Amino acid sequence: LNEDGQDSRSTEIVPGYRFVDMGGTVDNPIGNNPTLLGDGVSVADGVAAGTINPNARDYYNPDQALRSFTNPVTGEVSSAQSNRLGIDFADFDGFQNAAASMGGFNDNTNAAGIAGLAALNSCVFPNDIDGDKLCAATNGLNREEFNQQGTQATITWDASDALTIKYIYGQNKLSYQRTTDDDNTYSQFHDRQFYVNHEADYSSHELQAFFEINDTMSVTSGVFWYDALIDQRGDFYSSVNEARMTDARTYSGDIVLGAVGTSAGVLNNANLLGVPVNAILGAQAGVNLFSAKDSCMVENPADTCARNYSANNSLESLTILDAGRNDNLQLGLWEGDNGTAPNLDVINGPNTQGSDLLYATQTQREAFAAYTQGVWDFAENFTLTVGVRYAWDEVTAEENLFRYTEIFSTNQVLARFITDDFVSPTDTATSAALFALNSANGGFELDANGDVALDQYGQPIGTNLAVNGGIPVAVSVYRPFVRKDEKVTGRINLDWDINDDFMMYFSATSGFRSGGYNLVFFSNTADYDPEELLAYEIGYKGQFLDNTLQVNGSFYMYDYETIHTVGTEVTSLGGTSTSVLEAPGAEILGAEAEVLWLATDALTLGGNFSFTPSEYTEDLNVMDPADVSTPVSLYPDQLVSEKNINGNQLLQVPEIKYTVFGTYGIPLASGANVDLSSVYSWTDEVFYSPFENDRDKSESYGRLDVRATWTNSAQNVIVSAYVNNILDDVAVLQVLRNGEEENFRVNAGTTLPRMMGLEFTYKLGAY
Repeated sequence: LNEDGQDSRSTEIVPGYRFVDMGGTVDNPIGNNPTLLGDGVSVADGVAAGTINPNARDYYNPDQALRSFTNPVTGEVSSAQSNRLGIDFADFDGFQNAAASMGGFNDNTNAAGIAGLAALNSCVFPNDIDGDKLCAATNGLNREEFNQQGTQATITWDASDALTIKYIYGQNKLSYQRTTDDDNTYSQFHDRQFYVNHEADYSSHELQAFFEINDTMSVTSGVFWYDALIDQRGDFYSSVNEARMTDARTYSGDIVLGAVGTSAGVLNNANLLGVPVNAILGAQAGVNLFSAKDSCMVENPADTCARNYSANNSLESLTILDAGRNDNLQLGLWEGDNGTAPNLDVINGPNTQGSDLLYATQTQREAFAAYTQGVWDFAENFTLTVGVRYAWDEVTAEENLFRYTEIFSTNQVLARFITDDFVSPTDTATSAALFALNSANGGFELDANGDVALDQYGQPIGTNLAVNGGIPVAVSVYRPFVRKDEKVTGRINLDWDINDDFMMYFSATSGFRSGGYNLVFFSNTADYDPEELLAYEIGYKGQFLDNTLQVNGSFYMYDYETIHTVGTEVTSLGGTSTSVLEAPGAEILGAEAEVLWLATDALTLGGNFSFTPSEYTEDLNVMDPADVSTPVSLYPDQLVSEKNINGNQLLQVPEIKYTVFGTYGIPLASGANVDLSSVYSWTDEVFYSPFENDRDKSESYGRLDVRATWTNSAQNVIVSAYVNNILDDVAVLQVLRNGEEENFRVNAGTTLPRMMGLEFTYKLGAY
């Protein structure tokens, strides 16, 4: 569940780390008997004599594990501990660690909870996964529903002996709905479901002309139109009705942030001074999914409402110019989602409670292409093919987002104190801003005197309403886009018929994939440019042994000028998100072969093999917030967390794959048939991040399937028995990496374990 075996205790529900001040230590080991210091704060004997104020961010807490981190730039080694609930600032948009507290709040403080985490690890992430022990971590509803309606039509007209005209029409409508357990745990405290519905309407028209010029030359030409409208909506919600998501937060002007004073005065909530919450956020209410878009639907909309404004104006450049934001941000106090507000349910979706993120995106795509290709048999054994294609692709898109987050102010800087000094969010413990906020809103337990209850180390005891990012707020954002990409591509191919049984071909092709937008998560890179490719291939096809043996093979090189890859970057709202980025170059070299041998009238053998080394060939620095050695909370400079992926293997491209298969047919005297078949496939390791880390990859694996099929003499009854994955070799199918917001937890999907079954088929009208 995490990189370094952390036990995910209740103190680690809060994401992120903080440096601690070890100072000078005494010889006695840490004890359990509290001692009162001069300021009345209770700490234990033997605590480090550095920072003794338990409300300070760099305080050493004996009840937490101590870890060492090395600054990758300076080499400095420092000690750090996890953030403390309700005290230490954690800039992770209000997210919590779902792996903590599997059964309920503070559940993992006991050995049983820790053992449960270890059990989940052992059944998924060993090098060899045992199918009999495979398990899934979920307590939510998992459901998929897919509906499709499609129409196709083809009209062909032989206009003459030399000319054929063909028209192809396609229309497709689909609706896809899915509900999954997004947090991938069985936590009863922080369970997060994800519902999505995807509605799409596609139509296409293609007109082709085939013209035979003479016996040695022919031309194929055509035009193609394509239109698509895609609406996608998503809802992340709490299936356990988590109070911090369902309940409204009501702040009056008397509740303040940024206290002057420390120690006992702060801990007893005495005379807190600062700026009222409402003075920071204003009194806006009713912020929902489309609040930001509604602000643009006026007679004179703001410049930020224009399409492509966010693509043309980065938040960094706007910040430097003090010119605001690029996403029409709307803020309001968090009013909770108890299921009664219809504007907090996605369109055509279910009524849910505790939604912390909603989104609605729309993409309208119009595409056109015109192409022509000529084929010339210019010699007895040689054929030359040359083609050219012009295409344009226009995409109009928009994204709407509503989410729960926690902030101290709109620019993530604390309110001005009486002293006219500004305090960084990382100093919130010293300034007691978080303490003030949580004290006023039920974030800490209270003792019999109504004061904040402290543990034996002088630490406030948090509740499930505690926050670490600041004021809970509702956020609505809106960004509209439009782009048009066009490109001319071409192809040249030479076929050489060496003899009747063997031929070779040589080809060069340019390829193009249009650009697009990083919708939903407000990635800092709003859009990305097209992907461009030059592909070279040499291949052969041959038949041997009286045409009973067929061998095909090829050698190829894909040279990408630009390739789309997936990376992590700082988002426009703070925190990080996964985005499609433009890698400036990549190269794939490959060799593949396939064999089919009709060994006897009854026995057929075959197989295929591919060798595909690949790498990124140009520099691209990508942030890696899931690197446990450089947590962003300790090293917030993005450059420290960036890694150059030049030379690394491409995502999800295994270097070696092969498959071998065999079938054996047995005719029976009754006229029936029995067919026996077996397939073995092997796939090399695959990386799911561009950093080529061992924790981001799927190990190589093999799979053996066997099947026996009986077919009656009338060919209308078929009975099959099968065993899939007979060796029970389970592989990781996908790796999802998490950063500090999930305590560096790694989630994985897997292939299916061994499965046995029977199939019965009856064909109506068979003959």
